Amino acid sequence: LSIDELYLVFRHIQGAEAWATHGGWISSGDRKLGPGVADRFAFGAEIAADLVASQRVRRAQFTQELEKIIGNDAVLALPTVPGAAPLAKEPFETLQAYREQALRLLCLSVLSGLPQITLPLGKVQGSPFGISFIGPRGSDRALIALGRNIIGKRG
Repeated sequence: LSIDELYLVFRHIQGAEAWATHGGWISSGDRKLGPGVADRFAFGAEIAADLVASQRVRRAQFTQELEKIIGNDAVLALPTVPGAAPLAKEPFETLQAYREQALRLLCLSVLSGLPQITLPLGKVQGSPFGISFIGPRGSDRALIALGRNIIGKRG
């Protein structure tokens, strides 16, 4: 699956689950939801059960593929987000576009259920930039130790 396909798998599953959990409360009154939040809940409300089921199958396939790549002792390193975060004063559309691009990287761990840490290892446009490490299932403590080791060596 491409990163764009994985993003849609994530959006469909997350949207449907969020609506299933909170839809009744949202529908029961005049809720003041922030920009984009109401749109995401409306999106989740419209997702058909058969689409969610097929996306869960795709999630399981992706999980198997990623677990095969990582194996029992490898770590996948990747940028946490696609670049420097936009300034809070940017228009909503700019912030939303960045959010959607960031989720394409962030959804890998979420979909697979594999542990992920992020370390502030660089700077982009003068702001901290994180590198993420995704490890094998159950490697949470090993990832934390790796993070401590990397940060410790940077002084």
